[in-house]
Amino acid sequence: MKVSVVLNGAAGSLVGQPIEDSVSEVKRLFEEAGHTATVTAASGPEIVAAIDRAVASDAEVVVVGGGDGTVATAAGKLMGTDKALGILPLGTLNLYAKDLGIPLDIAEAVPLLAHGRIKPMDIGDVNGTVFLNHSVLGLYPMMVQEREEVREERGLSKWPAMAIAMCKALKRYPLLRVRLETDKGTRRITTPILAVANNPYDEGFGSFLKRSRLDTGELALYVAKHRQPLRMARMMVALVLGTWQRDAELEVMHMTEFTVKSRRRTLKVANDGEVHRMEAPLHYRMLAGGLRMLVPAEEADVHAATPAERFAEQADITRAEITRAEIARKESA
Repeated sequence: MKVSVVLNGAAGSLVGQPIEDSVSEVKRLFEEAGHTATVTAASGPEIVAAIDRAVASDAEVVVVGGGDGTVATAAGKLMGTDKALGILPLGTLNLYAKDLGIPLDIAEAVPLLAHGRIKPMDIGDVNGTVFLNHSVLGLYPMMVQEREEVREERGLSKWPAMAIAMCKALKRYPLLRVRLETDKGTRRITTPILAVANNPYDEGFGSFLKRSRLDTGELALYVAKHRQPLRMARMMVALVLGTWQRDAELEVMHMTEFTVKSRRRTLKVANDGEVHRMEAPLHYRMLAGGLRMLVPAEEADVHAATPAERFAEQADITRAEITRAEIARKESA
């Protein structure tokens, strides 16, 4: 199979390392597995152009090395095509890659993908912009923007900067007032944070934004009802511990489509950690099986057939599933 790999040279895992070494290593590992690989590196505004070139190439799979934001950008460009998306987790959180069981080390991740299989996976959509993990309104977009300002001003790393940003956001504590429209009717909501997840997050201690399933065909809507900053701060601590869904002031709903309306013309939305200003209303929908993903194969699959045989075997099945998802997407649009 032909693989086109794009590495984000500004990704956290590559900072301070010779990018040429990473490019050579990824190319070598894919070719040792019997694939033809083109590997490039880019950063800043050039990363989008590099992904565009990979999508337009004759590669069967586009593999992106970067954080969740870079991966989501690539996912949006591969939607509706016959190409699959592979991930090398090189960012800070790497939530989607972790849920797929992809190791954080390049030397471990590439062989697993090289012997992987293509599987249709769910993807969330808000006003035509896709997200793989979550889309969040309220305090979180404010925190992300504040974090980047703190990093630029003080030269701090991401986590200390986020801690400062969280304290500032909790001090201001603005509440978002919106109307939620679902198939069950319309209701008014006042909340500090409204989050939409592509498939529900797991519950239980240690489950920090972890999803066991990425193909349930459901969006999970999490609405915080905390009117006091201290209670919100406690839930954020519980978020890290994995016990946040036990909070009595958190409402959880599972849906496939809904709309968020506001008196404001635009709303700040953080999709997979990237802040956008979007025109209201915000129309959320689940595109079930809408993205072809290259995922690590089960050990039995690795020994059952060659990579080329596995890809050929799945081609007709995944193509039919993607076609159905694309038809549903166009009909709803």
